[in-house]
Amino acid sequence: MKYHREFTLICDEYDESQQSHNLYNSNQLNQPGQWRAKMVVSCRSEYLGADRDHFQPTDRDKRAAPNLFREVVITPFSATQIQDYIRQYVFQNRTLWQSEDYFEALDKVPNLLDLAKNPFLLTLSLEVLPRVVNVGQIQDLSGARITRVALYDQFVKQWLERGKKRVGGNGLSQQAKAAFDTLVDGGFTQSGIHFLKKLASAIYKEQAGYPVIEYSRFRDEGTWKTAFFSREDEIHLLREACPLARNGNQYRFIHRSLLEYCFALAVFDPQDSKVLHSSVVPVRRGSTSSVFSFEGQTASDEEPVNTMEAAVDHPLTWRNFVSEPSVLEFLAERAQQEPLFKKQLLAMIERSKTDKEGRIAAANAITILVRAGIRFNGADLKGIRIPGADLSDGEFDRVQLQGADLRKTNLRNIWLRQADLSNAQMAGAQFGEWPYLTEDSK
Repeated sequence: MKYHREFTLICDEYDESQQSHNLYNSNQLNQPGQWRAKMVVSCRSEYLGADRDHFQPTDRDKRAAPNLFREVVITPFSATQIQDYIRQYVFQNRTLWQSEDYFEALDKVPNLLDLAKNPFLLTLSLEVLPRVVNVGQIQDLSGARITRVALYDQFVKQWLERGKKRVGGNGLSQQAKAAFDTLVDGGFTQSGIHFLKKLASAIYKEQAGYPVIEYSRFRDEGTWKTAFFSREDEIHLLREACPLARNGNQYRFIHRSLLEYCFALAVFDPQDSKVLHSSVVPVRRGSTSSVFSFEGQTASDEEPVNTMEAAVDHPLTWRNFVSEPSVLEFLAERAQQEPLFKKQLLAMIERSKTDKEGRIAAANAITILVRAGIRFNGADLKGIRIPGADLSDGEFDRVQLQGADLRKTNLRNIWLRQADLSNAQMAGAQFGEWPYLTEDSK
């Protein structure tokens, strides 16, 4: 067969193997006396960037042959493909919902069909929709708002509930059973969510968001990795129940978007905000120094804002997250749904007026709020520090930005009518198509 047949090798999910060498070279494919083969490789592009050397076949002198390489990108599912997938899903999984129920939900829930065009989100939607919507309510869903973050909330909870049943029924040792009982007594699902939030935060803080963690027991003992990958029974049980994949000594979330979701949840978890209100201070509305005084805010006379959210080690202080659109989208949806989170973000912006160390958090905060559709018309933003923020498509008419640090901000398609930008630092600001600005001489 080796000498008389040509083969097609299918390498699915190549990025999960974490290989960094050319498979044609390492397997001597198409070399004299070796296997003759073509390869079909699937992977996610964010793991490879512009590097295609891993896939390009080589000639006999092992020089790259780009003409033998072809790259294909999967387009979003069409409506017909979505319907076909749903029918197969219902048939294979014998779900409580019928195909028509899913079709009805996709048709009536605003924006859900757009989410379902992504294959992973489609699968996720089919799993959690019966938990989000009762079958009897499907006929009246036109006002329902099912967001991506809401789907992930339910998906992670469902995964952990299944994981709890799986690890609890694995014939645990007496010591592991005691650890499992402790986790159950403390709330297994919530402990799992806490574990995932901490892990996602550590990945972004210690690895700048690089999703693969390598753990060696002897090399990494005593490092941040120990808290997640040691042999301690409780840690092992939580790890086994979580949506994580392992390949040898390498660990990662089963999908990049789950890492991004869990990090966004670490930034703000609605459940945490319901537990403790002792560390809040009132910020009175209407003063010239308050960011809550601008047009369009509906804050009450005294708004409790968690001062701990502006702490030095808050995740939004670590770096600028403008290059993480998925994380920002999760946080923007959360800001739309959770008034407390919105107020915390506003407080970060306000803090930057007097504390230059808060500028990174402020830049992230205002980027999130603009994405969430919050209008800043008439806002008192004098002296804010938001270098590198993305304010594109934001509404800032009549805003007071005197003395603000707007260096390297993205101001494309921004509304700035009658805005006061006197003495603002704007080096490197990007306007895209240049606006018409009228400068008052003083």
